[in-house]
Amino acid sequence: MQVIENENLRVTINETGGLLTSIIDKKHQNEELLYQVEEGSWPFQDVVIFPLIGKGEYSLDNKDYSFPLRHGFIRSTELNVLYKVKNKIIFSFESDETSKIIYPVDFQLLLSYYLVDKTLHVETKIINKSTSPIYFSYGSHTGIKANEKGMINYDQNLYLLPLKNGLIDLSPIQFEYKNEIPLDKEIFKKYDTLVFKNDRNELILDNGFNHLVKYEFNAPLFAVWSNPIKGNFVCVEPWRGISNYIDEPKDIKKRKYINEVDKEKIFSYSFTFIYKN
Repeated sequence: MQVIENENLRVTINETGGLLTSIIDKKHQNEELLYQVEEGSWPFQDVVIFPLIGKGEYSLDNKDYSFPLRHGFIRSTELNVLYKVKNKIIFSFESDETSKIIYPVDFQLLLSYYLVDKTLHVETKIINKSTSPIYFSYGSHTGIKANEKGMINYDQNLYLLPLKNGLIDLSPIQFEYKNEIPLDKEIFKKYDTLVFKNDRNELILDNGFNHLVKYEFNAPLFAVWSNPIKGNFVCVEPWRGISNYIDEPKDIKKRKYINEVDKEKIFSYSFTFIYKN
């Protein structure tokens, strides 16, 4: 485990997957802000989603590939620590013969976490080292501690991409709560995963435990999910890509919202958690 901290926050990250395991508010009795695994609920805390969101079956150049887990393979891959100071860490992964069995491209992924005041910045760079374009989706799936008293506020109307038989319908509809998402478990029993078009690039989570978390992100879509039965958490997931949808082509190059990065070019993406009391 790796730890970074400043005067306000202490963050612990697992080298496996570069996944968050703890966010401590040092100014408020060392309160934990990240979901801690509860038996019978979600067995994870965080997922770095790459190179596909959802079920990982696809074709590339007329060959079929698949990932053993949902949301790609970085989540279960050991990352190297490239750089570290007290308030910042950079993890690195470079494609190898093992990764190319399931994702046959040359690339480097750099994942950075750094703290400024009460803000946790997360930045990803994906460097194409192949001789042709590479194709992928990217997303975040972090479980923030929250309860059923909590609420997400979006500050403009929300448009939902509903699920039909587990697949996303790309025709948006007005969300029934307009610009708010209650964190009541009944919502997640009804919708499972809520997928929204994103035009705002920020939202506020009231976690029900007297903390506000402001998310800032630039992504065409975001999802909201929690275990519908048990667990005091919610995942707000910025998606630079999309999970499995109706009439989705198998060819990764033809999929909606897919990222295409030319040879020797860099894809950069960042988002922030800003904690407020």
